[in-house]
Amino acid sequence: MRVGVIGHGAIGSYLVDHIVSTDGLELSFVLTRTPVADVPWPATSELTEELLDGTDLVIEAAHPDIIATYGEQILSHADLMVVSAGGLVDDVRREQLVASARKHGRRIVVPYGALTGLESLAGRPSAWRSATITFVKPPQAFEPAPSDVRNSSVLYDGPVRGVAARYPRNVNAMVTFALATVGLDEARAVLVSDPSQSFATLDFTVTGKDGGTLHVTKNQPLIGVSGSEMPDAIVHSLRMHAGGRPGLWFG
Repeated sequence: MRVGVIGHGAIGSYLVDHIVSTDGLELSFVLTRTPVADVPWPATSELTEELLDGTDLVIEAAHPDIIATYGEQILSHADLMVVSAGGLVDDVRREQLVASARKHGRRIVVPYGALTGLESLAGRPSAWRSATITFVKPPQAFEPAPSDVRNSSVLYDGPVRGVAARYPRNVNAMVTFALATVGLDEARAVLVSDPSQSFATLDFTVTGKDGGTLHVTKNQPLIGVSGSEMPDAIVHSLRMHAGGRPGLWFG
């Protein structure tokens, strides 16, 4: 499988190292705004048809805007793994991308990331009646930073669609959760800044139409705005995709 990577930050560089050291995977290209010197693989700041030809999967690990800029171009050649799930919040854009994926026989894959239990959620989305997801993080883990960094405060409480517009780099798991369950307007997001926290806490509850519930809580150290497990989780999603079990996907 030939894999292209967009972004060369903490997640992108980790993916590149994994791909070049794994049998059965070949690095097609790395798209990055910052020049990368003295590397044995194609690094570029411009995505071209030539690079995409022969590429099987492109992993976006940069910013939601990448999906709007390059999504349809990528899907005309390869499957697309969207790490910045906020790029799928706009319904019109998402449907355009899904239509493009279907036209070209491709898939849009949303990786597991911080969301434990994605397969259980995505496997039966019509069964859920309500869904709530809460993030509690220290102030420095938010981008943009909260105005009050000394006191605990609720930064947002409402539909997932709204929080994605305010904190596009902090809420990928929330968007994935909403897409896998009751939708962006029905899933509730609660975002809390707490200076007493050194870890990130993710807590979600889904209630089924049969009255049953699923409740998951996870505490994780942080790397920047993401949990420390994020790079490994994306690699896990890559392995699952290569094995034909992509988790949450469209197309």
